[in-house]
Amino acid sequence: MIECFKRLNRYRNFLIKKIKNNLKTNQLNKRKLNQTVFDAEKYHSLLIVMCDFGIGDAIVASFLINELRQKNYQVNVVVDERLSFLFNGFIEVDNAYFFNKKEIKKFCKTAKNISIDLAIDLYDEGDNSIRRVELISSFNPTHTIGFNQSKFLQYDTSIDFNEVNAHITKRSCMILDLLKISYNCVQYHLNIYHDELLAAKKFIDQVCNGSDKFIIVFNPFGSSEAKSFSHEQIKRINAFLSQQKNCTTIIVGEQKQICGIDELPNIHLNRNPSFVVASALVSLCHLVISVDTSVVHVASTYNKPMIAVYNNRFNAGFNLNKVWAPIGTNAKLLFTQQNKITKAGDPIAELDIQLIIEQIKETLKNFRPLV
Repeated sequence: MIECFKRLNRYRNFLIKKIKNNLKTNQLNKRKLNQTVFDAEKYHSLLIVMCDFGIGDAIVASFLINELRQKNYQVNVVVDERLSFLFNGFIEVDNAYFFNKKEIKKFCKTAKNISIDLAIDLYDEGDNSIRRVELISSFNPTHTIGFNQSKFLQYDTSIDFNEVNAHITKRSCMILDLLKISYNCVQYHLNIYHDELLAAKKFIDQVCNGSDKFIIVFNPFGSSEAKSFSHEQIKRINAFLSQQKNCTTIIVGEQKQICGIDELPNIHLNRNPSFVVASALVSLCHLVISVDTSVVHVASTYNKPMIAVYNNRFNAGFNLNKVWAPIGTNAKLLFTQQNKITKAGDPIAELDIQLIIEQIKETLKNFRPLV
């Protein structure tokens, strides 16, 4: 009986939320009196909407940002304040506007006086669509481009996009095509500051004790439990890596996650909490092993050899193994084997860890006599 009431209560809450969202959508649509026709020749000041972006999303967007700035567009971003550290030069933009999700209305009041010709929203309609539309409306851009956004009138141009296996950068390429901008290849663009690069170099010198060693960066934790190695898996990987006498492995990740990992001979924890320092370590290493796409995208930026583990996530039919795959030719991808085809994906913790170790062995063979 209690369980029945709980289900009814969840269903009631779902209906209430749906009604509220529909009312809010109608209210927002009424603000858009007239939709404009896209005209590539009229736009100079651009806004990229980064609502609820993660670190990896922002790194991927650096391709579009750089191409636009190279063509003398003024590129602005609106982004959650928790990612403000990325836009202090690590990813170069003309202006970054930071918001707090709990104070959207306050932020929207401050955005009214900012002139934007074209707003670009790279993602589909989703749970955060209303917040995105509120942000876009506050800037009152001349024209707004979105993907699969026919529900909201704020999107003057809504691109129908159903390529479920296409890489996420395909959307950026489509925006560049619309703006008649040519590009040579897809490439991310990051700038590691001098101090962070120096800190990474000093740490490598310290753990290598002056020796010329093969540097491996190991990132064992993702943004969720399903996308992370278990502690037992990490122990087995580290036990193997520790035996590689000419190698030094540096473990990177959030401090609260990696602090419980034991340091072994040739295994060292990066205790610097800066993501930029971790990126500098990636830029200096010889091999990356990662379950987290943010580190995968950093490795792609510097064309580093890597072993990346993906857990078969699907969202609205899109195959996230392919959507968020590394770019370049230096990556070896390993996939979990349960194929649940869910939004959360398979638990990486249930992957046979010997498959990872064998792939590391095979990869290290290719680097002889360095290793």
